[in-house]
Amino acid sequence: MAAAHWMAPEHGRTVIPCTPAQRGRALGLVGEMGLLEAVRPEAGAVFGETVIVAGLWTANERRLHLVRRLREEHGCRLGPVTLWCGQRLREERDGSLEDILARLAAADPRLLHHPWVCAELARDPQDANRWERPFATEYELAIAAVLVVFGPTLTLTARHPATGPATVTGIPHRTVLWQRLSTADGLDLTVLNAAARHRPQGPPRHTTASCAEEWLTHLPPATGASVLVVSGNPHTERTLGDITRVARAAGRDDLSLHPAGNGAPERPWRLELCLGEIARLLYNDAVHTGVVPAVSAAARRA
Repeated sequence: MAAAHWMAPEHGRTVIPCTPAQRGRALGLVGEMGLLEAVRPEAGAVFGETVIVAGLWTANERRLHLVRRLREEHGCRLGPVTLWCGQRLREERDGSLEDILARLAAADPRLLHHPWVCAELARDPQDANRWERPFATEYELAIAAVLVVFGPTLTLTARHPATGPATVTGIPHRTVLWQRLSTADGLDLTVLNAAARHRPQGPPRHTTASCAEEWLTHLPPATGASVLVVSGNPHTERTLGDITRVARAAGRDDLSLHPAGNGAPERPWRLELCLGEIARLLYNDAVHTGVVPAVSAAARRA
């Protein structure tokens, strides 16, 4: 019953009835478990490469800004960066087409004339096939967020086509596997367009684990690489555990994975989001016992 409730689609979005005092005490407890605070590498840390686990627009911007700060303000060497996203249709929470254009214009009006943006705007926003509309999926939204954070000098370089059939009935065959971008100051960033998969907690889409599988297959890191994994609390530890399990199953025990992420956002359902992640951590512990510790030492002490 608990799993069905807390691991349902968009887990943790249903606000539970409780008094402000109860909510405050509960938030204090999940805070002691390390589910609210930001996670940062030490200043000057060096990584062979970095992966960013994408999500909704706001999360993508926050995670991309974190990567930029780590490079420019904290002296971290991040290596090439891969942004994991894929076949998920744009949701209301991502914003409307007008919202997206307003964000681009607010960041820099020149972005509205960027060749990639112009190509998106050439698509019919009323197309009966939602997959063919401008900024249709998380993949396009992620590139738009990269433009907002890194500016109009961002260039699109190599692009690798996807081959093979669609992975899920009702979701079209993807045409792009990954797109590489470069910033004016020399950051190489690859946007992975992961295929949709069936998943137990909601409608088909890519998952952290499936993105990790595609990353290891199509964009494999160097042997022994130290990899920074950027997500955001309260998801940080769970995403790291998902990736660790996939890496071990693929025989990549040589990789050293390190978490980073912004603190949990201030939302009315902040507590519920944490409870949803705790449920998933416990579920992972039960299903993958002995594979990887899903709950941190701090969480166990709490």
